[in-house]
Amino acid sequence: MKPYPKYKDSGIEWLGEIPEGWEVKPVWMLFRLGRGRVISKEEIYENMGDYPVYSSQTENDGILGSIETFDFDGEYITWTTDGANAGTVFCRQGRFNCTNVCGTLYPKSNDVNLKYFANLINVFTPRYVRYDINPKLMNNVMAAIKILVPPLDHQTAIANFLDQKTARIDDLIKKNKRLVELLKEKRQAIISNAVTKGLTQR
Repeated sequence: MKPYPKYKDSGIEWLGEIPEGWEVKPVWMLFRLGRGRVISKEEIYENMGDYPVYSSQTENDGILGSIETFDFDGEYITWTTDGANAGTVFCRQGRFNCTNVCGTLYPKSNDVNLKYFANLINVFTPRYVRYDINPKLMNNVMAAIKILVPPLDHQTAIANFLDQKTARIDDLIKKNKRLVELLKEKRQAIISNAVTKGLTQR
């Protein structure tokens, strides 16, 4: 990627310089903040349906189950507010639900590329999670986080670039996982053969 022609101080100590023309704004200026609600496993079991319930977990894209109703409809950024995965950020779209350990960000204008901001916020949040007792990143803290705001065309270009690059990396990870599985199977077969048939085989 080519460097920008000019840079300026971001005003954020740990970040340093950013491209000229980019702005720095707190999250609350760009997004309406919300929160999920308490959704028990019993409610999911008794009201099974088509609309996903996202929780604090990261496995299976965070889906805890699906129910008949939905609380959110549209394109949102969500993040985990409590627990081991506090600060983990996702892009969500369509009709869905969130449990009470999920915060929500809904854009206030059309000058927002959600994929760009989801990636950006995911880079920023580890610095703001409280680890003193139970890891937490609550709405008031999220609202105050200062983030980078490039022009919309830059946001879109960065989001598209990341989609392409991360898809390749994800594909390599899948292939390597399969290779690791095959090597584990081979290792077990070697051990099994050696201990059951000896080192000289007919």
